[in-house]
Amino acid sequence: MSADLELEYALAELPSAQHRAGLAGLVLMTRWLERQPKRNGLCEITRLDVNGATIRIDQTGLRELFDQCYAASAEEQAWESKQTKKRKDGSKEEIPPIREELRTVVSPKTGKSKQKTVYIYPGVVPSGAFLSSYDPTANGHDGAWIKLWRDMIWGIMRGVPATREPFKKRALGSYTDDADDVWKELQRPPDYAVELPSTYYIGAQAANAENVPFKDRARFQFLLHFWPFVAQVYVPARLVYDKKTKQEKTEFAGYALTIPDVANLGDFCEELPSVLKSTRGTEMFGYRPRESVIDVAAEGALDLMNKLNQRLATAAGNQSVSDLLLGVEVVHLEKQGNNIRLWSTARIDPIQSMIDEYARVKARFHHHLFRKQRLLNVLNEQSWFSGFESLMCTTASEEIIESRFFRADARAGFEDAKQNSHLMKGETEVVDKPEPSDQSSVEELIYQLVGTYITAKLNSKYQLKWSGVKGVSAKEADYGDKKAKIAKDAFLSVRSRTGSDFVDYFASTLCSFPQFLNEEGYATLAQELYNDADKVRTLTLLALSARG
Repeated sequence: MSADLELEYALAELPSAQHRAGLAGLVLMTRWLERQPKRNGLCEITRLDVNGATIRIDQTGLRELFDQCYAASAEEQAWESKQTKKRKDGSKEEIPPIREELRTVVSPKTGKSKQKTVYIYPGVVPSGAFLSSYDPTANGHDGAWIKLWRDMIWGIMRGVPATREPFKKRALGSYTDDADDVWKELQRPPDYAVELPSTYYIGAQAANAENVPFKDRARFQFLLHFWPFVAQVYVPARLVYDKKTKQEKTEFAGYALTIPDVANLGDFCEELPSVLKSTRGTEMFGYRPRESVIDVAAEGALDLMNKLNQRLATAAGNQSVSDLLLGVEVVHLEKQGNNIRLWSTARIDPIQSMIDEYARVKARFHHHLFRKQRLLNVLNEQSWFSGFESLMCTTASEEIIESRFFRADARAGFEDAKQNSHLMKGETEVVDKPEPSDQSSVEELIYQLVGTYITAKLNSKYQLKWSGVKGVSAKEADYGDKKAKIAKDAFLSVRSRTGSDFVDYFASTLCSFPQFLNEEGYATLAQELYNDADKVRTLTLLALSARG
């Protein structure tokens, strides 16, 4: 048996966030092994500090490390399809199942039950080592968060069946020599290079466009076996319209992997287990943890940093997220057939104001489209109303101005922008005669102007005033319906006009009734219309939604 090796790593020498996350994963895996009652060989941490770590290991210890990293169990799994056909291999030949079962299935639409044949096949389930012990939903070795991780491993990291052999062999108790191969590579000089497959490093290819092969130092590539244990898994979701049910349904679009770029190894490895255990929720959304379902892939980075921020706020000391992380990389991947599609990549820096704004937006807004756009604006450090013009001009009115959730979020957006001015403090209804507000703010000016227009239009067209209907349910309902119609008609008129056509409509229609603007307000509004009519148009559409 070969003598032991001492592997010394410094964060600054590692070439990528995946390598630095891999070092953190190796530290956590080694710590977990040290707590196990039965050990094989040597694998221990001899140094762990801010800048890096030193691992002492022998060949038997490396085998044990890999056996835990790629531990899996053989389990029976039901195979169902719409045609109830059996599985097929690469040659499209049917694979015989272990057995067939007749199960009763209840239709969610009709409530009627019917018999359905399912085929039982042998399956392999990755273990996940220490991750189940940090799952707040855990029941033994199973739980919602560890299931999400396992599904990601099988669907993305090992989405191609040929790459699953390390798990399958261990599940079946077969001999595997992967640890011995790595041991030989680690024995070579420190700069010894090996091929870098995409199984370990996302985005790697056999060779680039110039036919230069992807390679990595063997001692660096060794770390890439462990970064999935610290990467957090999220599920980007989208709402699609189902023509059959005439309702929206949620579809999951692959996985967003958030890879922490570690700046302080010792403290990060100390805090991450508590983050996973104490800050992740137990509420479910279908078969996924609700907190794992996100609107935008890059949101996963902000959510991870926000959870780390929550942990640091309760721990002793005055550390911030930027003390532990250089940033967070996000990779959005989805399996389509036998191909793993890379949809997007992003890197988010640990900016405290951005993390705080993310937490506020996530809790404040509830309509999926409105919240998604606000999150995009947070990520891109843009104004709160940026991007809404395109959204509101390309989305059916039923999903925006006719949605009470969208209208409520639009109103909340203006309330946030007003900075506690008197105009909208605590109000939920349009008053007959609004009081003057801060007339240097274009958001408040447009919000007030639209409110005055709707109120005056209700009075002139229907002879309705809020003071005359307040307290009478039937009249309040009629008032609300007519107010919504006026707002929608104006919304559609604004949406169909751009440039000078919009300016003419704004001046001749929305400003056709007396406005409670002072000289400063008129000057501000006129300047904005002249310099940035698109901004005024966006805010007008939002204000009509909020006031409607």
